[in-house]
Amino acid sequence: MTKKLSLLFALMLSALTANAHDIEVQNADGVTIYYKYSSDDTELVVTFRGSSYGEYLGEYQGNVVIPEEVNYMDITRKVTGIESNTFRDCSGLTSVIIGNSVTSIGNRVFQNCYGLTSVTIPDNVTSIGGYVFSGCSGLTSAIIGNSVTSIGDYAFSGCSKLTSVIVGNSVTRIGEYAFRNCSDLTSVHITDIAAWCKIKFNDSSSNPLSFAQHLFMDGKEITDLVIPDSVTSIEELAFLDCSGLTSVTIGNSVTSIGNRAFFGCSDLTSVTISNSVTSIGNEAFHGCSELTFVTFGNNVTSIGESSFFGCPSLISVTIPNSVTSIGNFAFRYCSSLTSVTIGNSVTSIGNYAFSGCFNLTSVTIPNSVTSIGDGAFYFCTGLTSVSIPPSVTSIGSWTFQFCSILEDFYCWADNVPTTDGNAFYQIPFLSATLHVPATSLDAYKNTHPWSEFGNIVALTDEDPKSTGVNSLKTDDQISSEATYSFDGSRLSNPQRGLNIIRMSDGTTKKIYIKNSRI
Repeated sequence: MTKKLSLLFALMLSALTANAHDIEVQNADGVTIYYKYSSDDTELVVTFRGSSYGEYLGEYQGNVVIPEEVNYMDITRKVTGIESNTFRDCSGLTSVIIGNSVTSIGNRVFQNCYGLTSVTIPDNVTSIGGYVFSGCSGLTSAIIGNSVTSIGDYAFSGCSKLTSVIVGNSVTRIGEYAFRNCSDLTSVHITDIAAWCKIKFNDSSSNPLSFAQHLFMDGKEITDLVIPDSVTSIEELAFLDCSGLTSVTIGNSVTSIGNRAFFGCSDLTSVTISNSVTSIGNEAFHGCSELTFVTFGNNVTSIGESSFFGCPSLISVTIPNSVTSIGNFAFRYCSSLTSVTIGNSVTSIGNYAFSGCFNLTSVTIPNSVTSIGDGAFYFCTGLTSVSIPPSVTSIGSWTFQFCSILEDFYCWADNVPTTDGNAFYQIPFLSATLHVPATSLDAYKNTHPWSEFGNIVALTDEDPKSTGVNSLKTDDQISSEATYSFDGSRLSNPQRGLNIIRMSDGTTKKIYIKNSRI
């Protein structure tokens, strides 16, 4: 008797360890679904048959309906999840209907289900695992419910026939390569612009727009985009490659535009940036080939690296006084740019910031700038006139290289700015004229590469001034009724640097004082 009981126990134990699933229940349509108990056996999750994934490869076939609840041995339990790998490699699976009780879908659940053509993620699902639909090459559309907050890495990677995706308004994160190689995507549908702006995309392939290029809201394509006032920041990559956009107006609460936020929006022609924006991210408008007009708000402090790189239709730019730095490559290859106004708070111009702006004819650097980066005006082949203020102490290598028709170079600095022999490489030294302070003529004539200019002459009051500076004087040359600093404070006497002078005749001038008795 004891041996029989032992054998029976062993057989029971063997059966228990042979299956990963706890129960199997046949639906009314005859399809058997395998489940595990969860939450202290009060709920169920759908799983694969057997002890491990692959033991019964391709077990699920045809159309599968995952019910909201299951009655087993007179106990009804909710179905709340789908375990990782459950339908993986079930190439005969054609469609799945997921009950509204399901809240989570694990990793690789539908990976390589080549025959799967449609799936609807119910509104109660909050997370979609990594690789969940990866390799589902037959999938043509996907609806992501309004409760999903995160979509895992590689979730739809390789869904080569996916043409449209609907993204619910609770998604806050889409993992890396989530839509990689979704080459047939033509449309992305959303219901809330504010929600879309808040999604954190891990990389360019995380955003379905990188392939679809057309964004729809309530069934209508968005062309004239208005970012609502409820948005405080536009996340990185938010409108990447959205070629359907033609104009963008940034709302009055947005403080930052993320890196590559409008990268590659090839039909975008105009952008209006509100006064609330303080920073424009790296490559924010990179490659917007039709962008013609940009209006900056008055509180932007930084323009990121390559932010307008490769915008060949941009004609003119006015950088407001709030901006303190212009990033590397910021306006590189803006080949139609004919005029640039640089605000009087900019302290540095980044490397190659305006390089390749072939139609730029003249540049006036404001008095706030202390350094000009490497190659800042490299290959500006139309540049004939440059005015450098007394505040500049250094000019980078290759800064004016290949400015082949440069005629006049005005440098107001008493102390010769440091630079190297490559700064003026391939400019017409023999025909160009260098204009410098009279007191510093000898210093420039004896300092390389400044000494290479064929004509070095003294500056005059008629020469173009930086930032509207009216003159360059010593304080004993001033006849005035009142003197103010540039921030408007009244001064008892002129001070070294930029002064606002109310002259005896009642006019006001900005005058740079070279020295002071004070």
